[in-house]
Amino acid sequence: MSKHRLQLDFTDKALGEVDKLRQLTGLPNRAEVIRQALRLLLWTLNETQQNNSNFYIEKDGQMRQIVIPFWPAVDERELVRQ
Repeated sequence: MSKHRLQLDFTDKALGEVDKLRQLTGLPNRAEVIRQALRLLLWTLNETQQNNSNFYIEKDGQMRQIVIPFWPAVDERELVRQ
């Protein structure tokens, strides 16, 4: 698998959030935080759009449905081919 360098511009606040996520998750570096966030986004898109399933989160003992209508359906296989 080849690697490619990608330069991203973050505000101080956004970079602080990446660093906080790194600390909370124990991930080794910022790049891994971004990779995991992308994986989570792809999974969420697939689960909520492509499979027509509902996405629920439990908070305070109650299940709450999360609806994200502005996310398009994504076929992960198509992303891999690009």
